[in-house]
Amino acid sequence: MVVWSDKAAAASPAVARVSRWLLLGAIMLVSTACYPGSYPLDIFPELHYQPSQRRLEAQRFSPPQGAVPVTGGSAEYTFEQAETLTNPVPRTPASSTQAQQLFQTNCAACHGQDGHGQGPIARYFVQARQEPPADFTSARVRSRTDGQLYWLITHGIGNMPNFASILSDDERWAMVNVVRAAQGQGQ
Repeated sequence: MVVWSDKAAAASPAVARVSRWLLLGAIMLVSTACYPGSYPLDIFPELHYQPSQRRLEAQRFSPPQGAVPVTGGSAEYTFEQAETLTNPVPRTPASSTQAQQLFQTNCAACHGQDGHGQGPIARYFVQARQEPPADFTSARVRSRTDGQLYWLITHGIGNMPNFASILSDDERWAMVNVVRAAQGQGQ
């Protein structure tokens, strides 16, 4: 049986030094293997991703804006163009339950549990002399079409953030259903 002691470690400092280097190398190898990108340590990223051309290579032109299709996004349109959009998410009990959960998570802090714009955060807007969150039952919100409400949820307005990167298209349309339900236009 081998018992390691300070005397044994002192007797072989070379072994201890080598084992430390091996441990450090293993840690570095594991940490670079866990990196999801192309380069484990990208010090000058602009050099890798800039449009460049090699010697004697034919000139490459960038495609015009909008020529390359992008998946997972929604078409760009203005607030006025959004007026004609129709809500593809049906108002069913299942979709209403999911939409209400999304509302509680993302919107109730400002708009309140019932959508009257009296959430716990609303008073901070008033104190800062900012526009308070909208009351879903107000004439202004009632006059909006479903497409316009969807556009406002997608792009944000005032202090309201844009939810395009947070919620999917269907989830944002479901939020329009929550607004309509708060107005009494439920299922």
